[in-house]
Amino acid sequence: MLQIERALEHRRLNTEIKRLKGLVAEKFDFANIIARSGKMRDVLDVVTRIAKLDSTVHLQGESGTGKELIAKAIHLAGNRKDKAFVALNCAALPEALLESELFGHEKGAFTGAVKSTKGLFTQAHGGTLFLDEIGDMPLSIQSKLLRVLQERQFYPVGSELPVEVDVRVIVATNKDLQDQVEKGLFRDDLFYRIHVIPIYLPPLRERKEDMVPLVDHFLRKFSAQMKKDIKGLSPDALRKVMLHDWPGNVRELENTIEYAVAMTQKDVITNDYILQAKTTPADRWKKFGCAKPSAGVEGVSPLRDARDAFEKDYLIQVLSLTEGNVSQAAKLAGKYRADFYDLLKKHELKAEEFKKPKTE
Repeated sequence: MLQIERALEHRRLNTEIKRLKGLVAEKFDFANIIARSGKMRDVLDVVTRIAKLDSTVHLQGESGTGKELIAKAIHLAGNRKDKAFVALNCAALPEALLESELFGHEKGAFTGAVKSTKGLFTQAHGGTLFLDEIGDMPLSIQSKLLRVLQERQFYPVGSELPVEVDVRVIVATNKDLQDQVEKGLFRDDLFYRIHVIPIYLPPLRERKEDMVPLVDHFLRKFSAQMKKDIKGLSPDALRKVMLHDWPGNVRELENTIEYAVAMTQKDVITNDYILQAKTTPADRWKKFGCAKPSAGVEGVSPLRDARDAFEKDYLIQVLSLTEGNVSQAAKLAGKYRADFYDLLKKHELKAEEFKKPKTE
């Protein structure tokens, strides 16, 4: 009876593990990564091509652009998907702890090392190791990391026996590593070793076509979590979202929508709950009828450039609101359909990129 009980428990655990793996794979599947903009579609195209390779990937992008999301998608689309995905933020630990965390240590290697511990490289054997914020890794650890990448082996702290590992490494940073190399803060040999497949993740302000789909996604997510029936954002609230610069990128947008869903008592989120404590660049410029100017002489761009920037932002907004319906968008803009098409051509925008993908 005891053996039968254990067998049943084992089967239940295996079933639960398979279910959870399925949920994780579904969440980080390429099809579920919002990429309506051309720049994000280009990113996913590169990711699809290199997912099954073992080459080191270097993800660069501002904080909150989704570097770990892409790293997990690469792992799950590759040949190592059934093995471990192990992540470490290199900026979160001091130098002494970082070395032990990466490579493990032997019992008695240092004060407090009461037992031998496996490092993250060993834990990720056969799978993927994701090193976030690698630009903050101390130089002394960089040299040890270079050895692992070159020789696929390392020495745990306090050990004289090498450990061999088979790990795919994905690194990420919000810093310009070439600039760090020039300043002597990052090893040039390590840079060339990790900069095999570079992937740049654009900030949210450069992929405004993704703004409305992301808002819809987060609304559904948090409405379900909080058991609310939120239908959407008011036009003023959506306009505020579209004109904000989002220095925190997708993470900041997600937090903003979560706050709004939590605070609202209506089924439509109004302007009051969006970026309530912030003065956006749009707020400072909207009374003049233009978007935030790009940098120019003394911080001010030429009038024509500012007008073109506002015009493109405005077109993106109305196309997002109408989900790519040109007739409705032209009507909202107060333009003839032919004139509206001329504006789209001028700013290299395609209406079909704003249409919601059809579901099976």
